[in-house]
Amino acid sequence: MIQRRHVFHIGGYDPITPERQVERLRRSLSSLDEIWGASSRLSEISNASAINASCNLEAWGPNWKTYITLEMLRWDDLIRRDSGVRLVPRLVQSAVALFDFILTGTVFRYAIASWKYALFFLFPYCCLLLIAFCSVGLSYLVVRLVPATSWVGQLPLGIVLAFAIFIGSVLWIGPKRRINHILDDAIFSHQFLYGRRSEIDKRLDDFAALIANTARAAEVDEILIVGHSLGAALSVAAVARALKLDPLLATHGPKLCILTVGATIPKFSLHPMGNQIREAAQLVAGTTAIDWVEYQARDDAISFYRFDPVTLKRIGRDHSDGRPKIRRVQIHSMIDPVRFRRHRFDFMQMHYQFLMGNDRRSVYDYCMITCGPLAFNVATSPSGAVGLFEANGSVMTARGC
Repeated sequence: MIQRRHVFHIGGYDPITPERQVERLRRSLSSLDEIWGASSRLSEISNASAINASCNLEAWGPNWKTYITLEMLRWDDLIRRDSGVRLVPRLVQSAVALFDFILTGTVFRYAIASWKYALFFLFPYCCLLLIAFCSVGLSYLVVRLVPATSWVGQLPLGIVLAFAIFIGSVLWIGPKRRINHILDDAIFSHQFLYGRRSEIDKRLDDFAALIANTARAAEVDEILIVGHSLGAALSVAAVARALKLDPLLATHGPKLCILTVGATIPKFSLHPMGNQIREAAQLVAGTTAIDWVEYQARDDAISFYRFDPVTLKRIGRDHSDGRPKIRRVQIHSMIDPVRFRRHRFDFMQMHYQFLMGNDRRSVYDYCMITCGPLAFNVATSPSGAVGLFEANGSVMTARGC
């Protein structure tokens, strides 16, 4: 059983602060106590810098205790900076990104890989188009009420009015419906692919150094790198850079493991300029000493379901022995049926369930994988931790744990 674990967490394109991440984990840990019969204690953030923040956690049952260091690898400051871009530059840059993804055929590859993700990618552009049509229609109705000698006098007024309605509507609706956020995501992805985000490259180098230093210190039994959403691609890139710093990194010291959930690695890999992520995924997958498991769920529209992030091919229903090991799970098996029905079409809620506590024992449980006593290969086996714990939280050691 694992007594000490170091967990690195790389989040997706979401400006969530470490404090909010810790608070989310604190709420989620209540499920570990209720469902698995375990107990837990989470500290406040004890160490924080521009690139990382960490806290300590203890989880225990009658016959086990695990000490966890949770280190959040930060890039939320860069995401918040993106959100401060003014409307017109955002519209121009997002249009450039859209045309590039269309001209390179990437959008069509998205549709083949995951039609749900393709719709998610196009969602903000469709919203902008709808707002534009409504703005023109409303402007036309208003101009018809204004006396004018000819259409020559009405046309400039109509154009100005339509533009004003469009800008006002986007400023009002954009932040409320995450339109701005998804556009910023597309802009970031486009710039990253073309090497125009040097600050991210520097941050990935910093992440790789932190991972390599922790592995060399060999003070824990297991190192787990968790990558969620776009952070899954960054986590694989960071591990690949750590391996280049030390090619023997995974063969000495603690066991090195990677967990990718709600992953959007193909978002980069399917683009012709995605060489960096393609090569990183191949390097990590080819390093057999590293355990890499990816969980995919049909209910998560903001990811690539039944799609291999390394081979970039659709996979069958039974694809659990490749590299990475791909586990298909059902979100409705993790949470209460009433809560599932309430949030069924809340795509962000479904997307973030991978980082939240469950309502019932399930083969995937974020808190059990990151905080429990089971080794990563056991906790992420096809049956997970189900059947390995007594009602009182004891581990059934006779079952091979």
